[in-house]
Amino acid sequence: MKKFTLLAAAVLASASMLASAQSLADTQTLWAKIVMNTANQQAYTTQGNQMVLAQDGGLYVVGQVGTSAADQEIVFTDGTNATTVAGGVAYGGNSANQAMLIMKLDANGNVLWKINQTNGEASNNELRIAATPDGGAVVLANLRHTEGHLTDRLAITDGKGVNHEIAWDINGERNFRGFVFKIDAEGGIEWTQELVMNTTADEATYPMWSQSSRNIGQGIKTYALEVDNDGNIYVGGIMCAAMTIGDVTIEPHNVANWNGNAQTTMGNMYIVKFDKNGNYVKHLVSEGEATQENVQCLKVLGNKLYMFGWFAGLAGTEFSVGGTSVTPATAYGSVAMAQLDTDLNIDWFKFYESTVSGSAWQMPTLNIAGDRLYIMGTAKYGIDINGTTYTNTPANKARQSWLIQFDRNSGNATAATVLATGAMQMQHGFFGGYEGTDGNFYAIERGLTPSASFGSEMILYKFNQETLVSDDNVQLASGSCDGQSLVTDGTKVYVMNRFANKNETFTFYNSDYSFTSAAFVWGQSAYQVPVGAVQSITIEPGSEIYLEKGKSMELIATLLPEGAANADIIWSSSDASVITVDQNGKITAVDGAKANEAQAIITATSASNPSVKASVTVNVKNVTAITAIGGEKTVNSVRYYNVAGMESDAPFKGMNIIVKTYSDGSRSTEKMVR
Repeated sequence: MKKFTLLAAAVLASASMLASAQSLADTQTLWAKIVMNTANQQAYTTQGNQMVLAQDGGLYVVGQVGTSAADQEIVFTDGTNATTVAGGVAYGGNSANQAMLIMKLDANGNVLWKINQTNGEASNNELRIAATPDGGAVVLANLRHTEGHLTDRLAITDGKGVNHEIAWDINGERNFRGFVFKIDAEGGIEWTQELVMNTTADEATYPMWSQSSRNIGQGIKTYALEVDNDGNIYVGGIMCAAMTIGDVTIEPHNVANWNGNAQTTMGNMYIVKFDKNGNYVKHLVSEGEATQENVQCLKVLGNKLYMFGWFAGLAGTEFSVGGTSVTPATAYGSVAMAQLDTDLNIDWFKFYESTVSGSAWQMPTLNIAGDRLYIMGTAKYGIDINGTTYTNTPANKARQSWLIQFDRNSGNATAATVLATGAMQMQHGFFGGYEGTDGNFYAIERGLTPSASFGSEMILYKFNQETLVSDDNVQLASGSCDGQSLVTDGTKVYVMNRFANKNETFTFYNSDYSFTSAAFVWGQSAYQVPVGAVQSITIEPGSEIYLEKGKSMELIATLLPEGAANADIIWSSSDASVITVDQNGKITAVDGAKANEAQAIITATSASNPSVKASVTVNVKNVTAITAIGGEKTVNSVRYYNVAGMESDAPFKGMNIIVKTYSDGSRSTEKMVR
């Protein structure tokens, strides 16, 4: 395979050489925008939760917006131009209500439609979104009534302007329920499925509950959401109270000491499968005793479902998941990884105990890169891998940036890296990553700090996948950045952040974008990075060309981005008996072609991204030059052919072959330059 034709190689040689020398310092900020309350006061926090690529190349995003009155306004702005994306919610408390906001953006960050909650509140860090095969999306949310408005129904206005109300009698107890929403490609809500939690005080089950804990009871946490290729939906998290879905009730365990507080480390893990219409299909929970189990991340690849959870067991006490038993040696929090089929049957389940007391994971992310799995986040953890001990340094630091690599086929841990960066190490952590076409793994680290007196950053690192050693990085943003989500389309990286308050200014790499806010704000930004998959191919000249029998010419293939790490092209012909093509893009019209007007389609396909291709139709022409003969004759027609064999009544710019046909049937040819 050749990267380009010989002619194309000459034209783009400098670009190809530049690509090999590029570093992350060549990254460019394409755009940056924030979601903010125009009142811009300390209490009016906005919080991004997750972002995913849509089927059409756009972005689905979900998060929260803080308001305290119905007449307030939420905008999505780049600092100059602003789009209103939500109004306020009537509120009876003394701080702010956090309502759900869903947006569909194009690749340039323009709002195509939005869905906003007009009454009710969403639980912090528990909004998830996943694209569906039909071009729409599914949202997982944990919602409750607005403080001071417990008799009002939860209300959501969808992207088509339709208001949806949820009938829910809470009997005076302001608690949470899980909801799954199906959204079509135009932003309309198609259906809603509830995960109803039994938060009624049952003294036999919950002897530690009080009336105040019932009023804030959070019997479920909605951490994980994924959709498979058939549109089936998988949700996961922690449950501490009985969950009812339609006529199915799932009972909890490990809850004897739970007091209703959402922060208490009690309960058990769950995964629930729904079909594409929101109907319950199956569920998976653990068995046995543990102090905490949760599912924090789910990822689908083909017919396999991958799970990451943070488990804390009782030393010497067995528990199991899907029939695979584990007996922890300590009570430390540990990593649990599993591969399941899409019927929730366990293929393998791996449990990695921490060597550090008080271990915990925050904001974890699961990524798939070929035959490797990556878990990353903010953690206080210790793990032994192939004789090497990875742990926090110093060990008493609360949390640091962790990246652990696993073999996807076995679940075995293969490498790790721990970064201790910044003065406030407990607030740093990786939150998203992807595999580049250069074979390296890229991960982005957040750096949230409580004031501008501490250093802070949002850094993209390049890691060698064999060693997890980084030799290149770039700071994408300055100012306290709490990372939320990262996605890439192969050439562009999109990042969702929460940026800190205290009127700190945050800026973006190599750009004029900057913002200052009195409150935490939800930000999104896009970056052009030098390593990525081929996104488009064009062939010159044109979509249709003419070529004389027995003649050859070279096609020029142009790839975008120019710095694509793997620019190899595979050339092919639909009919080699008419037109042949070599792997330099040189085409030849077969001299013995079956007809003068035969044609073939020549296709250039990206080797690194086979879904990207371009085609040109080549027509065979039999142009014969006949020397003029003597005698009276007149010119009946004049035709012009360029070097590509294209035919016209008028001269082309550049070199032309002029073919004149005379009244006696003879022809003459000559060259001219226009």
